[in-house]
Amino acid sequence: MTAPHFPYPHVVGDDADPDGPRNAPGDDGYDRPTEGPAAGADEGPPDGRTDPADPAGTGSSEGGEADEPEEPLDSADVIRGLADLLGGATIGLGDVRVRGQNATGHGAVAIGTVNVTTAGTDGTGRIWYESLSGNEVGELAQGYAPTSSDQQLDRHLKRRHLVCLSGPSASGRFTSAVLATARRHGLDRACVLGAEQPADLLGSSERLPAGRGYVLRLADSAANAVDGFTLVALAARAEATGMTLILVGDFSRRGQDLAGHLVEHRVPPAVEVFRARLRQQLAGLCVGWCPDGCDGTCVERYVDDECVTHPLLSAYLAGEPRPGEVVPVVELIARTVPHGPALTERLEQLLPRQLRERATQILDAGQPDGPDGVDAWAADRARAFRLTCAVLAGQPVAEIDQAARRLAGTDLTGTTSVGPRLHGPELDTLLGSTLRQAVVVVGDERAAGGRRIEFGAGSEQLRSTLLEVAWTDWWLPGQLLGWLADLVRSDVPGIRQAAAGAIGWSAGRDVRAALETVGDLARERRAGVRQAAAIVLVAMAMQPGLRQRVRTELDQWAAGPAAHLRDTVARAYGLGLARLWPDAALVQLRLVAQARMQRRNNSVVRGLVEVYRDGHAATLVPELVDWTSDDPEVRLHAARTLRVLADRWAEPPREHWPELLDLVRRRIVSPGDVAALWAVALGMPQTAYRSWRTLGFWLNRADGNPEVAAHCVALLRHVIAGRPPLRHRLDHQVRHVWRPIMPRNELLDAVHALIDEDLS
Repeated sequence: MTAPHFPYPHVVGDDADPDGPRNAPGDDGYDRPTEGPAAGADEGPPDGRTDPADPAGTGSSEGGEADEPEEPLDSADVIRGLADLLGGATIGLGDVRVRGQNATGHGAVAIGTVNVTTAGTDGTGRIWYESLSGNEVGELAQGYAPTSSDQQLDRHLKRRHLVCLSGPSASGRFTSAVLATARRHGLDRACVLGAEQPADLLGSSERLPAGRGYVLRLADSAANAVDGFTLVALAARAEATGMTLILVGDFSRRGQDLAGHLVEHRVPPAVEVFRARLRQQLAGLCVGWCPDGCDGTCVERYVDDECVTHPLLSAYLAGEPRPGEVVPVVELIARTVPHGPALTERLEQLLPRQLRERATQILDAGQPDGPDGVDAWAADRARAFRLTCAVLAGQPVAEIDQAARRLAGTDLTGTTSVGPRLHGPELDTLLGSTLRQAVVVVGDERAAGGRRIEFGAGSEQLRSTLLEVAWTDWWLPGQLLGWLADLVRSDVPGIRQAAAGAIGWSAGRDVRAALETVGDLARERRAGVRQAAAIVLVAMAMQPGLRQRVRTELDQWAAGPAAHLRDTVARAYGLGLARLWPDAALVQLRLVAQARMQRRNNSVVRGLVEVYRDGHAATLVPELVDWTSDDPEVRLHAARTLRVLADRWAEPPREHWPELLDLVRRRIVSPGDVAALWAVALGMPQTAYRSWRTLGFWLNRADGNPEVAAHCVALLRHVIAGRPPLRHRLDHQVRHVWRPIMPRNELLDAVHALIDEDLS
């Protein structure tokens, strides 16, 4: 027999919860904050007494705090919300092997579409590499527009093991180098190398894997600093190991110095980049409503006859934008494949130059003759309001106006109340005609002021462009960051999270200032502010060029003494970074779990569950078993995590299986490991009540499903084997708790027989 809910009464005894049952199977399993100490307290001692080591009852000898309720967030929602502001960047998932610093085993790590293999070759994190999968290199080649310098590069690689490929940024030089290494060594042996300076590769204590092709991107300063001796030494090392090294950068000033090693990258025509990329994006799709079956010719017609010849796009491509500028236009067109007037409208929204001009026009509110102009006295307020719309898109109009007044310097310091409602004509004047066409004012009586402002479909890129123009043309970076940090300290969760995303965006322009800002926020006592700081870290990591800086910062915070910084590290992994660095997550979360502050927080558990959700159960479960043999603080988090995972159920058509038990059935995790975690969760006073409750729900759902029941009994046999206290406790549960609640449950007879069998 199965039931949708297990009606577990309040139990009096050594595992009783003084506050009564607080979550049932089917919830997410996390404790919910009510009032008083920080969110996520466990059941606590059964008699309600405080911890003798923590007489104040704060749950942390590292600093107790009265905290606010947190906004429950899902990592997928956080990443999705940041993607528009960051130009579609995201954190994806792929297969990976991790070696070196902070590595604990195999896992899956990726941002975007790059499979990553990280190697700390000098023990300091100054050298790392990414191994691109063959499938993804093949897809890269399909959307690549060949250039005349490709053959020259291939000829050099046949004679030399080190080549300098020179070209301007966003010219396609990096893609050209990656594909050249793939042609030389194979699709699955192309790697992207990272080092602060090329000379760092000479002092590495561990050589990079031989027989592969490596591409090292150099900043302009590093490219100008490369000397001949370094090149000779690197070439010798590459030849000795049978690998190929391509240095990518702007070597235009070093032509004579690097003679013999230098290949000048020639940029392919923009129209060819557009054609190749769009064909690759639309491959296998029917875009012409073909009546008698699609043979693929509709894609060619759409690319050549409808897109390339379109007046707006033709004029844009005739200006020879760089490949890095063409690719986003292609990807955004490919999302909806617009035709006719819809294509015209889409192009007007997407073309980068037009977006920049539009954003400049929107913020240049001080021109009375312009379409968006206002009186000079109101220009500063209108400009601030328009930028605030980009930052706080989706928030109530009154909240946006309040934040804009603060940016314009017209708001009183410390004011928390929102101003009066903006009437229609006043709101239209503040928005201006250009921005008014891009946003939607949504009526919402639940919002302060009754209305919200959202950016319409197709206008997502305008948000980041407005930020870019504001950053470069109107406000000093320090002023904008100070304003955004002030918004992060707001009492409104939506404003905190939106402002955090904008700070993460700013890191692409000034990473040092952004790291200083997020460091200050991560030290805040308010959990909601630390949650926003974690969102900043996720937004920074979604930008590939900032990943190493974020990783270095997390390493320092997790190993440092500051409790709030360590808590922010755990929150960042729980909000998405576990998808990027699952192995590092396990190492750093263990450091965080040692802090007594975490007794009152779910940050560590959320990070561990995020690792599990992204396909790393085979790595996570044995690691948690190892946690159970460590100090009591770490063991508590292992038990809490088991309790949350036990509430998860398999996907259809096996929805009647507990997910952990299904993983045991499929031999992805060991029954002994799962049983060891169950034993800890059932035996710890802080987790016992709800763990026994969940186990009872398993038995309730398994009754009537012989296969599930058999695996439940087998798992229980592992749990009580060699553990007499648990065996006696299980006997108590069957006789006095489960049997009165489930009198017709036949599986309980098998469980009781198991107890008798063990007693014999």
